[in-house]
Amino acid sequence: MSTTEETLKPNIILISSSDLENEIRQLNEKLNQVNENNLHEFEKIKSEIDKLHTLASWLAIAKSQGIWKSKTCRYVVNDTCSAWSISEPEKLGIPQDAVIVTENNSKKVVISKFPELCITCPLYEPKKF
Repeated sequence: MSTTEETLKPNIILISSSDLENEIRQLNEKLNQVNENNLHEFEKIKSEIDKLHTLASWLAIAKSQGIWKSKTCRYVVNDTCSAWSISEPEKLGIPQDAVIVTENNSKKVVISKFPELCITCPLYEPKKF
């Protein structure tokens, strides 16, 4: 048989309608399962995004409080916190550009670059005007 004859040869497979219906039903079930899984994953991701949004909102509020405290604290002198000496600022997440080293080799935080330090500072005292 030549190649042309093979391609022209009828390729008929007899399938019962009930077999087709079963296959369609199985495919529908798989598709529904995929949709349910996707919906479940979407809901999980949406929940995580909502949590991150809430955290970001709280952080913005906290940062604004830190900025306010940094501008009204008696220990902030020339934009630097005189109350704290930070020996290992990198462990606290304080950026290197927000740290200065004084004459006596103590590390101080430049508050204008990192007002987050002031958010929960227990040493805060308002300036006396």
